[in-house]
Amino acid sequence: MRFMKLPKSKFARNAIMLTGGAAFAQILNTALSPVITRIYTPEEYGVLTLFTALLGIISAFNALSYDSAIPIADDDKKAINTLFLCIMILLFGTLAFAIILYFLGDILLALFQAEQLVNYKYLIPIGFFGTGLYTILTKWSFRKKNFGAITVTKYSQSIVGNATKIGLGLLSFGPVGLVLGRIIGQSVGIGTLASPLLKKEKNLLKKINKETLIWSAKRYVRFPLYTTPTLFFLSFSGQIPIIFISMLYGQEVVGLYGLAITITFLPMTLVGKSIEDVFYGEAASIGRNNPQAVKVLSNKILKKLILLGLSPMIILAIFGPTLFSFAFGSNWSEAGFYASLLTLYVFSHFIFHPISSIFFIFEKQKQHLVLNIINLLFVLTVFVIAFILSLNVYMTIIIFSIAKTFVEILKYILAQNILNKEIKSINL
Repeated sequence: MRFMKLPKSKFARNAIMLTGGAAFAQILNTALSPVITRIYTPEEYGVLTLFTALLGIISAFNALSYDSAIPIADDDKKAINTLFLCIMILLFGTLAFAIILYFLGDILLALFQAEQLVNYKYLIPIGFFGTGLYTILTKWSFRKKNFGAITVTKYSQSIVGNATKIGLGLLSFGPVGLVLGRIIGQSVGIGTLASPLLKKEKNLLKKINKETLIWSAKRYVRFPLYTTPTLFFLSFSGQIPIIFISMLYGQEVVGLYGLAITITFLPMTLVGKSIEDVFYGEAASIGRNNPQAVKVLSNKILKKLILLGLSPMIILAIFGPTLFSFAFGSNWSEAGFYASLLTLYVFSHFIFHPISSIFFIFEKQKQHLVLNIINLLFVLTVFVIAFILSLNVYMTIIIFSIAKTFVEILKYILAQNILNKEIKSINL
């Protein structure tokens, strides 16, 4: 596929390196999933799914998005102070969540029908801290172009995380084995990323001071004001279906749905993310001065994505239960049925999402935020209807899949509308 070819440049090599690390992690996760599903039950997997959902929602507040300012700071002094500011915010957030869980944890978890997480509630702030610290140090590595270290951590995260889940599962640890595997897997690599800073650039640590910390907090205040809400809407709309499914249908269904959504999205995410990165690079190089060329490229990619994804989705839609039962064990055939019901959404996400880079290329972040709010409203509406009408899980997943498909189509229409307006303004 010609549009996927990259030039032989340092940038391209770095991009391929990072993509390769992510690809390895996704492939290993997929390959070892049949082992994990034969060790753990759907109910136990449901605990992990719910834990991951809650952690995903609160992770939007890790460093209040100040970490995004680390790579773009004017110099290393300002960058290291911004990094330290991020760690301070992360520590405060971890402590705050720990206090909330100590006093209100049982009540909040019961509200979401997540009583099985009560015994593991203190692992939530630990996971919050580990994930946040890794993200902060990753941004420093981006600044220093230490892409090799980031790639190494992707390999180690997948290997260690899966090994922990399998090992603790064989030792009959139950759901805590999955949760610890998730936390350890996401946190592995902190030492690898921190080592160059602590050893080679330790003199920078002496430049941390109160005045520059305050300056950084004021200078980059737009990140917590605008980026954090956007990330929250994205995360919340993505994870809230799991919370609602737990409330409406129980832990076993959550586990089955969690496996279904994870497996169906893994291959599509892998291929789709690579294509999205290539499209972003190509479209950005074309620039805002030639929106017609960007539109031609987007239409070309859309056609190729349809051809690429259509056959796998048809196979999954027809043979989902059989494939899941064969791959993951007879206890998981129901997850295959859920996967079949989700194919419309997965396919539409696969073909339309890569083109969403247009919102950022033409600096239409406001429209993108509005789209995310619409997405959240659609998701909430689906589950409110499911609750009021007492719909069964199959009907709820069908309606959810249709609603998300509509949002993906709307995303594409808005992106094309942006291009049409840019083309019109150029021609005037």
